[in-house]
Amino acid sequence: MKSTEQKLILVSLFLAALAAISIFVYLRAQKEPIEEIPMIKVLVAADVILPRTLIQNSMIKEIEVVDSPIFENYIGEYSNIEGKYARETIQKNEGFHIDKLMDENKTELSLRVRTNHRAISISVSGSTGVSYLIKPGDFVDIIVYFSEKTEDSEIVRYDSAKAVLQNVEVLALDKLLNRDDQNSNSENIPSQYLVTLSVPAVDAEKVVLADNVGNVTLALRPLKDDSTIDGHGVIWKEISIPLNSEPTKTESTTKVNEEPKENNGEKDSEEYISYTVKRGDTLVKISRAFYGNDKNYKLIMEANNLKDKNMIITGQILKIPVLK
Repeated sequence: MKSTEQKLILVSLFLAALAAISIFVYLRAQKEPIEEIPMIKVLVAADVILPRTLIQNSMIKEIEVVDSPIFENYIGEYSNIEGKYARETIQKNEGFHIDKLMDENKTELSLRVRTNHRAISISVSGSTGVSYLIKPGDFVDIIVYFSEKTEDSEIVRYDSAKAVLQNVEVLALDKLLNRDDQNSNSENIPSQYLVTLSVPAVDAEKVVLADNVGNVTLALRPLKDDSTIDGHGVIWKEISIPLNSEPTKTESTTKVNEEPKENNGEKDSEEYISYTVKRGDTLVKISRAFYGNDKNYKLIMEANNLKDKNMIITGQILKIPVLK
């Protein structure tokens, strides 16, 4: 019995000593201030952001992290992120590092092409490209010259010029994307250079064809002038009229949709109207537009030495006899 009591007394003394030590350590710890760990706010992606995506406020969220030199190049202000583009993929909860963001006006040409437009480059010279005075951000008209074309010794297309597209934005000159990068010193004007244009997607094929079939000239537009002119093209006859003279009927042009005058079907072979064939035209349609009936297409065939009423092409100049 005494042995058991002695053991209990020893255990009690040990526990009492342990408790005293614990209290001492606790009280000492209360006297020493706990060092606070500095925290900073970091902006991270709320979800995955793909390359060339315009970053908006809803794509950004804020978290707190331990302050560390590794966050030195991460952006902590919404205003410094919103409105920029992702240069590469930014993962969810990844910080916005300055190297992963870019402005619209940097080197990414695709960011400058408007929706439903395509960037197309054409080669011009000093005489066809406004003497290298065009700059990125300017707007131009595209005028194409088509040389005379013959088939079997017959002229099917006269020398002509036409504005195929108006109010087209210039994106770049050669590889220069910014206006201030261009050196306008006359000694540095290249003989040939590339002009990259932002062309509506529906007109991209037209521009490519014109550049390969004809000779393209760019006409610089005035600042803040987005008006367009309904031009119908011009052939050599229309620029060969002497000054101060009146054009004759043989030198005039007309539109297909103009109402023709009534006639008795008689033809004066010395008088005719020049008409440029447009896409979708047929001799029957042209006859209906000029004469009010479908049958007089034979007069047009005879005047133009056509053997097949279906053998007309876009851009061809037809002589339309004037009936009296």
